Amino acid sequence: MKNINGSGSVYKLSGKRRKPWAAAITTGYSLDGRQIRKLIGTFETKREAQEVLIKYVKNPSLFNKATFKEIKELWWETYKKKVTNESTINTNIYRLRALEPLDKFKMSEIKLYDMQEVFDSMETSWSFKNACKSVLNMIFDFAFKNELIDSNKVKFIELGKRVKVIDRRIFTKKEIETLWENLDSETYYCKYIYIVLILIYTGMRVGELLNLKNKDIDLHNLCLTIRESKTDAGVRIIPIYSKIFNLFVTNMVKNQEYFVKGDTTNQLAYSTFKPRFQKLLKELKIESHTIHDTRHTFATLLNNANANQTSIIKLIGHSDFSITENVYTHKDTEELRKAVELLN
Repeated sequence: MKNINGSGSVYKLSGKRRKPWAAAITTGYSLDGRQIRKLIGTFETKREAQEVLIKYVKNPSLFNKATFKEIKELWWETYKKKVTNESTINTNIYRLRALEPLDKFKMSEIKLYDMQEVFDSMETSWSFKNACKSVLNMIFDFAFKNELIDSNKVKFIELGKRVKVIDRRIFTKKEIETLWENLDSETYYCKYIYIVLILIYTGMRVGELLNLKNKDIDLHNLCLTIRESKTDAGVRIIPIYSKIFNLFVTNMVKNQEYFVKGDTTNQLAYSTFKPRFQKLLKELKIESHTIHDTRHTFATLLNNANANQTSIIKLIGHSDFSITENVYTHKDTEELRKAVELLN
């Protein structure tokens, strides 16, 4: 496709390519009259190529002297159009905030040690750092493909040794009672108690609950269907325990797509819920837990109640009881004491 003089052109490259559409501008002519073109970048769709070309033509200096923040925003507009999962978008917004120290730099002048310093100063988990590195890599990859930088050195950022030390703590009987006692509290963070209780009594992964839609909750047959999970075995049907039936009835909103809605979004994001979960526990003076501890608690409650192995693996969404037994069931002190009392 040829645009008006001076505005460049968008054309399709030959062969089978992941990004077949190219955007380019004419920088001059050779002695034999042929155009000398500068490639701005290659793109998956014709429309994406046209949009970047228009921005380039309007403000070429943006591409030459742009700051990290400006290129980040340009990349973000392109990225958002490709991602349909609202939760993924919200999670990446959270990761982008951690990269804000780079905003003041000109994109072409960012050195490896500048990026390394940002990651060294992050007081977060290795996994979060790795996720931020992945986002940063996409931004630099975008800039490199659009000839805004000479190379992408993000891969050389060091995150340090991954030390995975997770102290799994199930919710004690007293802590669960505290949650129930404060269910009707009007304090801000207590409005999330129903989510924690549902996680404890269903064994859902937090992502499964946040992706749960109202149409997948069958109040008539007292069950819910998990259609999105991290494993094939995770796609399952979970009976709704009678004790938490009213938690669904009370919190289901008619004509709402997702069961758990965000403050301003159709779906509550994990990045929003995680810090509020911690603040809720602090508000109720409950010892620190990970959200995943709710799942461990569910498995342990089942195990303590002597539920059969087949039921446990189906409810948890595993394909193997050894995984459930070794990883997810923890006898609390009270249950261990009961076992000891059985000895002669």
